[in-house]
Amino acid sequence: MSAPDLMSVQKNLLAYLIENSGVNVSGGIDPEENLLDSGILDSLGIAEVTEYMEKEFGIAIDEDEITSQNYKTLNALSGFCHSKITSAAA
Repeated sequence: MSAPDLMSVQKNLLAYLIENSGVNVSGGIDPEENLLDSGILDSLGIAEVTEYMEKEFGIAIDEDEITSQNYKTLNALSGFCHSKITSAAA
């Protein structure tokens, strides 16, 4: 099984965030919108999306990788997740 490309990861995470965010994001989420400042991700949401990425993509995320830089925007989160997937697949 080949690793998903970055756009597939981003679409998957976007669908997850829209479905599971406590904020109304029915209009979608801009890839550069600050997920933390907008309330799309709070501390519980960060824990939940981390668990989701680990299960969905078969990756392990270390506690020290859970940073505002990696989780700030959909682009950042997708890039971080994709890099973990490609590292795990190598």
